[in-house]
Amino acid sequence: MRVSWHPDDSYDAAALSCEEAAQVVAPEAVLDELRAAIQRQGSAAGWARRHGVGPGYLADVLSGRRSPGARILQALGIERAYVRGCL
Repeated sequence: MRVSWHPDDSYDAAALSCEEAAQVVAPEAVLDELRAAIQRQGSAAGWARRHGVGPGYLADVLSGRRSPGARILQALGIERAYVRGCL
């Protein structure tokens, strides 16, 4: 199953179709998956090191100050998607 994250304020000319948008997850669900992955790893520092993510950046993502970038999404098996007009 394709699972995608999309920021509410994003737009792209190659937006997903409405059928594909049905599988888009909310940013909160992505953070929940990230927290679960960190817990499985044993620590945020260990998870960050394993996936080549800076610990400060990871802390910012977990606190909601920044959006998860490509490395975090890839580590979680989530694709970034831009959706318009369906949600």
